[in-house]
Amino acid sequence: MPITGKTALVLCGGGSRGSLQIGLYRALTELGINIDLIVATSVGAINGAFIAAGASPKELGYLWESVSPHDLYQINRQLLFRPFRAESLLDNRRLGNFLMRHLPVLHFEDLRIPLLIGATHLQTGEPVWFREGELITPLLAAIAMPGLFPPVDIGGRQLIDGGISNNVPLDMALKLGAQTVICMLCICCERIPYPVHGWVNNLIYSFSIAVDRKYRADAHHYQNKARLIVIEPHNGMDVGMLDFSHTGELIELGYRHAMETLTGLGEKNKCDTKQTLSSDPSTSTTQGSG
Repeated sequence: MPITGKTALVLCGGGSRGSLQIGLYRALTELGINIDLIVATSVGAINGAFIAAGASPKELGYLWESVSPHDLYQINRQLLFRPFRAESLLDNRRLGNFLMRHLPVLHFEDLRIPLLIGATHLQTGEPVWFREGELITPLLAAIAMPGLFPPVDIGGRQLIDGGISNNVPLDMALKLGAQTVICMLCICCERIPYPVHGWVNNLIYSFSIAVDRKYRADAHHYQNKARLIVIEPHNGMDVGMLDFSHTGELIELGYRHAMETLTGLGEKNKCDTKQTLSSDPSTSTTQGSG
């Protein structure tokens, strides 16, 4: 059945496994499937910003494959002076500088496709959504994984990774009028055929279970309210959240699974993607709101 109506691309979190989304983007482009809006959290927010700004799949793939951990983060120096009061293990300034250098545009209003990105209010646990103003600060908040990166203060609010409160924001895509939602999961809870050791791995796998369970419940709730096309690229590879050594393989894996799922859906009717997001204040919180 061809894709018709307003189509949203939902981009979730998953750390370095976010490169799977580049394969999805490449497949969408080759198949001529237009995206009318992007709703994103965590690493998906970064991919979403580049896609919404007009970066091509080739450009974005090259950026992923050429980046190194040294380009994105360094150990937080606070750990040397006050190890028990440091905000995080890693400093986010290199990531901010990286985004400043490489993002084609630096404000939501200059994007080609409407973009909504989510963070989490640390004190309340509620999602906080951004759709206007400058891009870099909300992006740093959207990927501020607790413990790894420091919370980001915006408007007096401490914000952390959007995946904590809503890793696969199907609900926001539907609130903004999407009739078709396309998503690729980057955190898939496959059975692990070996024991999990180490506090970091225990934390990561536990977090993966939590966000996956929430997604399953949401998908069941919304399955009759829109056309959900959710791609789960099971790969059998044990790729860490900060392991960028498998980027090329993950891009190809995402592309292959996306093509298998999307081929035959056809090109949807052309439409103007430079449109305004819903003004319903219940659907989002902008930078200036409380």
